[in-house]
Amino acid sequence: MISSRRNRHRVFRPSLLFLAWALFAGGKVFAFEVVAAEFGVFDASDPMRVVFSPADVVPRRDGQRYGWMIELRGAGRSVSVREEYLLPGKAAESFTESAAGAVLVIPQERRRQVSQRQLVPVDGRIYGEWSVGPREPAGPRRLEVIVEGRLAASFAFEVR
Repeated sequence: MISSRRNRHRVFRPSLLFLAWALFAGGKVFAFEVVAAEFGVFDASDPMRVVFSPADVVPRRDGQRYGWMIELRGAGRSVSVREEYLLPGKAAESFTESAAGAVLVIPQERRRQVSQRQLVPVDGRIYGEWSVGPREPAGPRRLEVIVEGRLAASFAFEVR
């Protein structure tokens, strides 16, 4: 029996599709697209459902829920989400002695709060939620949402 040299040594030649899958799925890097992003408030007064209403002003009421909704296309089973929340600076009083007896108020630097978690898209959407605290100051805010290391949305809003 004559054996062919070609048949003795089978060489695995992966297809481009397989290589793409191995590269992206193995490394958990997914090519996703942000379809829509909205910021707003949640109304949970009806225990049977929670209603999300787009808004850029959040009422300064203790417990008022607010947040964002981002619709993704092509995301994996779960996505890594990082929220960077820029809080307004508090005013710190610095007393100075002067002839007029004036009080100088110097604002502290703005503070950044960071949240990191894994979210599972439901019908292609992920949600982030916050609530107004009892002593939360009024003022403008900025919230950036980073999905899988990429800026997915940036929201500017005000608590008042």
